[in-house]
Amino acid sequence: MSGFDADKRGKSVIKKLGLVLGLPFIALLIMYLVYQMFFISPPVIEGLEAFDFIPVEKTITLNGKNLRSVEIFINQGTHRIELLRDIPTSSEKTYIMQIKPGDLQLTDGQATVVVNATSGIFKETKYEINSIIDTVPPSLDILKAPLTIDQGGGGVALLRAQDAESVFVKLVVPTIQDRSQENNTFKAFKTVTATDSESASALEFDSLKKPQTGETYFVFFPVPFDIQDGSVFYAIAEDTAGNQKVQALSTKLKIKKYKTSAMDIDDSFIKKVISPLLNETTISDPLSAFKKVNEDWREDNLKKLREISKKTEQKILWKGRFKQLRNSKVMATYGDRRTYFYKGKQVSGSVHLGYDLASTANAIVDAANTGVVRFTGDLGIYGNTVIIDHGLGLMSLYGHLSTILVKEGHVVKKGEVIAKTGSTGLAGGDHLHFGILIHGYEISPLYWWDPRWVKTNVMDLLRE
Repeated sequence: MSGFDADKRGKSVIKKLGLVLGLPFIALLIMYLVYQMFFISPPVIEGLEAFDFIPVEKTITLNGKNLRSVEIFINQGTHRIELLRDIPTSSEKTYIMQIKPGDLQLTDGQATVVVNATSGIFKETKYEINSIIDTVPPSLDILKAPLTIDQGGGGVALLRAQDAESVFVKLVVPTIQDRSQENNTFKAFKTVTATDSESASALEFDSLKKPQTGETYFVFFPVPFDIQDGSVFYAIAEDTAGNQKVQALSTKLKIKKYKTSAMDIDDSFIKKVISPLLNETTISDPLSAFKKVNEDWREDNLKKLREISKKTEQKILWKGRFKQLRNSKVMATYGDRRTYFYKGKQVSGSVHLGYDLASTANAIVDAANTGVVRFTGDLGIYGNTVIIDHGLGLMSLYGHLSTILVKEGHVVKKGEVIAKTGSTGLAGGDHLHFGILIHGYEISPLYWWDPRWVKTNVMDLLRE
């Protein structure tokens, strides 16, 4: 064999060897490309709707998924401003951006937000959001508000706002105690002037535009039993972009002293009252069972009242003062602070948030005022319960009932029979727990039984 042939054969072997060794690499490359093309999910950016409206200052939170890179620009006229450019180290990442149009030299008006995101080497998603920049807050005036207000009572304010999407009163306390900021806001409703303070139909609320003078708003707001000294009520108007105008109500808070009482509970009470509530005949730990109902159930029930209150008629349905249960005697008042003792030891506590009214067993219960039945059924510690919506976030509650004679959605007139008293729920005997709710908070019914208070604080205010 000549040297030429040997060299030729060697080159052939190397070529074949290279081909053999390269095939797996080529196969892996093809598999990688197929994976990138067909198995990598496209990039997703969640939360971009926050760019629809941009106020004077806004915090925008975006959640990115399947990301390899992301960039965000805002365009207005000839300006192109970079808001974000990132190559994340993981496929999912949250971005929090503080947008201040003034600092970015953006003016009020239209702008376009452009978002480019990639995943893998082939997948790309582009978003374009037509954005409105609005840095001018709505106007707001407080026309009328109470000078003083009692802890456990309710306030009524008359406001005027222009260019507002929503108007509300917000309670800010020095330290929040199991009360979310959302639950601290109380919606105001647009109003027209009332011509007849005793006519429910004349006190309807609508959305008439008054561009020159602004629109008038009427708001009920509660003063919770556990409100702290130093708390402040703010009237707030907010526009579509999120700009706010804030005014503090000059209302002064009067802290009240409520009755305190000590109550002994024993195994007999727990077996008779708590066991049926828990649907059990044998309780191994009586004290834990009592605390579950008195504390856990009570907290859940109060949250339920907040939820029920969100569905309210946007007009006044009631007329005049509210009625007390006929021929009844007051057994317990609003704000009574109770301490419970078990076998000589202090074990729990509660605050009574209504009036307990006793008459004869299974006494007839009338609707305290005109409204729409918003809830019927079992409500934990309240037992069989009816809640009537009187409009604008004002409701009345009837608890511990033996029989319910109305259904949800039923329109009831003042004095119409709705139920019979009983001892359901956390009750030691037959009576009615009567409560007044403002935006889901129980306040003292005492004010609403007083025709003078209702006229002076509500009806006369509407006339103005």
